[in-house]
Amino acid sequence: HDDNVAAPYYQYDPIYMSRADLESSIKMSEPRAMQNAGKIYVKDQHIFITDENKGFHIYNNSNPNAPALIAFLEVPGATDMAIKNNSIYINQAVDLVAVSITNNQVTVHKRIKNTFPSKVSPDGYIHYAGENEIIVDWKKN
Repeated sequence: HDDNVAAPYYQYDPIYMSRADLESSIKMSEPRAMQNAGKIYVKDQHIFITDENKGFHIYNNSNPNAPALIAFLEVPGATDMAIKNNSIYINQAVDLVAVSITNNQVTVHKRIKNTFPSKVSPDGYIHYAGENEIIVDWKKN
């Protein structure tokens, strides 16, 4: 038998944000290329497509034959959203956040801290963050 037991090999390193940076990170920006497509949400004339741990691509779908990418909602650590009336509910890493968008400006109405458990790496490992650090994404090492 082999007595040389290897230490766990992590394929992914966590990307951290401070709590303060996380709480000020939600904003609108220019359209960008999709990196890691996730869930799709349709509301009225808009389509929101999750870009895992980055935010949401926003399309104007007033002409369903030609949806137009119009903006990107930056939300580091986000993987899902729901919309009711004009409020967008987002899981941002460990927080549940309610926002609205008016004239391409984002307003954060409510943030419920530590609603969700810390992110687990794509290969299944749990990494611990410090007191004011939050894991928002992973990078392959």
